[in-house]
Amino acid sequence: MTIPLKYNARSLIVRPVTTLMTAGGIALVVVVFVIAMAMVAGLDAAIEDAGSPDNLVVLRRGATTETVSGFTIAQFEALQYLAAIRRTPTGEPYASPELPVQVLLDRTDGVRDNVILRGVRPIALLVHDKVHLVAGRMFKPGLGEVIVGQGLLHRYRHCALGAMLPAGRRTWKVVGIFAAGGGSFESEIWGDLFQVLRDTQRGDYYASVRIKLAPGADADALIRRIADDPRINLQAESEAAYYKDQTVTADRMRSLGTVAALIMAIGAVFAAMNTMYAAISARTTELATLRALGFTGGAVMLSMLAESLLLALAAGLLGIVLALPINGVSTTFANTVTFSTMAFSFRVTPAIIGQGLLFAALMGLLGGWLPAWHAMRMNVVDALRSL
Repeated sequence: MTIPLKYNARSLIVRPVTTLMTAGGIALVVVVFVIAMAMVAGLDAAIEDAGSPDNLVVLRRGATTETVSGFTIAQFEALQYLAAIRRTPTGEPYASPELPVQVLLDRTDGVRDNVILRGVRPIALLVHDKVHLVAGRMFKPGLGEVIVGQGLLHRYRHCALGAMLPAGRRTWKVVGIFAAGGGSFESEIWGDLFQVLRDTQRGDYYASVRIKLAPGADADALIRRIADDPRINLQAESEAAYYKDQTVTADRMRSLGTVAALIMAIGAVFAAMNTMYAAISARTTELATLRALGFTGGAVMLSMLAESLLLALAAGLLGIVLALPINGVSTTFANTVTFSTMAFSFRVTPAIIGQGLLFAALMGLLGGWLPAWHAMRMNVVDALRSL
């Protein structure tokens, strides 16, 4: 025979001060956990959403990112006409040579950040199929024009459509605004590849090539061909694999957020334990009466655990409600891989909500275990004599 759950709910209500203090501690831990995980989810999405499933990234052998890569135009010329690369109706290959460089931009609050200025050719909009203009037009090569990712708008000065944007060695005219499905490209500026090459004095060296596979092409065979052909001698991988390697920043933040939440959780567990011990101490005779009425020690222990779990889940729900306003909030983060600033939005996903509730439940069970065990082992006769 089990003790009704409404008994536990009523018990929590009659001790409002200790109940609220314990619930507040657990809720605070859940808030920190949800915010940390929402930040990691936003970073993951911003990085991973930049890739397309049928694209490859080509870099210098041994390079881990575009910022440390470099190869000659001759290597690109040998690469772009491989048979496995998709072609436009006019025969132009879907191969986008690119050069991302860091430039300092003034934020609206006066602080300066490193932002990526990516030199590209117009074909880039076809290769990066998640990128599309939302205002204005594509830049015209050789005219000092750029298009700006919408993640930079309202955050940095001179990024509005029609503005003159000082970046690098020149001032560019903003002729378009683009979106990229929330991906990291929305934190970049795109301009003419050859003008960026001249301004950075990189000579005739590109940093990367993005290529789109022809329908039915064997990606692995193309990757081997790019590596084995002595005229090319470069390394290639899928965009999905490339951006997965770039999530090291998000992984570090996930670990840091988890550690912070665990440290706070230890305090919340002791608070829950103290609350349950206080509840048992105040209800020793009451619990002994339940035993005398025929409820087993196991039923009493289960009831105390249910009470602690009920308190923790209610606090967990409160913590999630308090953390929900962070969902969709846009902010920036210093990407330690590319050494540039990236805009992203916090994402409170159903999985994070579930993890937050599970975390709260675990705190409740850990905090209630010892008090519940103590309640189960109490001496019924001695407890009744205290009447």
